[in-house]
Amino acid sequence: MTTSPRRVTTQQLVDLVLDPRDPGYEAAAQRHGGKAPKHWYDEPLVAAGALVVGLVLAIAWVHTHRGAPAEAKVHDQLVSRVRTAEKTAADLTTTEADLTKQLNAVRAAALPGSSGLVRSIERGQLLAGESAVQGPGLEVTLAEPTVSTAPTDAAGHARGPMTTSHILMDRDVRSVVNQLWSDGAEAIAVNGIRLTPTSAIRFAGDAVLVDFQPIASPYKIDAIGDPDALITGFAASDVASRYQTLASARGIGFTFEQKDELELSGSPGSVLRYARVAR
Repeated sequence: MTTSPRRVTTQQLVDLVLDPRDPGYEAAAQRHGGKAPKHWYDEPLVAAGALVVGLVLAIAWVHTHRGAPAEAKVHDQLVSRVRTAEKTAADLTTTEADLTKQLNAVRAAALPGSSGLVRSIERGQLLAGESAVQGPGLEVTLAEPTVSTAPTDAAGHARGPMTTSHILMDRDVRSVVNQLWSDGAEAIAVNGIRLTPTSAIRFAGDAVLVDFQPIASPYKIDAIGDPDALITGFAASDVASRYQTLASARGIGFTFEQKDELELSGSPGSVLRYARVAR
C-alpha cells in the first residue's frame, strides 16, 4: 500500500518563512500561562551572581587606583634622574672642553721653540679624535620609515598615529661611516658622538650603540674633509646606491649634502686597561 505525498501550499511556505515558531512551543507556553516556569532559587542565584560581579569590579578598581600613585611617583623619579644625569653629562662636557683649551695653552707656552713637536701632538690628537674640529664636509642622514597600522580614509591618508618601523641596523650606520673614511674623511661624528680608532658601532635590541651610547633615528653622520672628494666618492659608491634603492622600495629617509662648516666635538679619549708604553 502506498501513500501519496503531502502537498505543500504556497501559504504554508510563506508562514514558514515569516513565522518559523513551532506550534508545539506555543502550546507549551499556553499550558504554563504564557510564562516560563520559575524556581525558588532563580532570584537568589541572580542576586549572588550580581554580588560576585560587583565584588570583582570593586577589587579591580581598588588595586588599579591604589597602584597608580606609586607608579606615577616611580615614573617621576626616573624622569628626574635621567634629566639630572643629562645635565651632569653636559656640564662635564663643557668642563672638559675648557680644561682642554687650558692644557693646549700651557703646552704651547712650555714648548715655545718646539713648533714641530706641538704640531705632531695636535696631529695625533686629531687622528685619535680627542680634539674638537671644524671645517667643510659632508652630512649623510639615514632615517627609519614611518608607517601606520590604522585604517585610511577615502583619500588614502592614515586616520591614526604614525609608528616607526625598525629597518635600519648597526651595519647600515657602519657601512656609511666606512665609506666616508674610504672617501677621505678626516673626522666623523654619528649623532654628535665623535668616532675614534677604537670606536664600535653595535646593535642592542632596537637601539644602535655608538661607543655604548644609544642613538635613535634619524642617524646623522657628519664627516669633515674635502667636500668635493667626499660627495663625489660617496655619490658613486655602492653604499649610496643601496640606500637610494631602499628609499624608493622601503620608504627609508636617505639624504646627503655638502656642508660649508661642520663642528665636531672631541672624544673623551680611550682608557687603556692592559696596554702600556714599551720600554
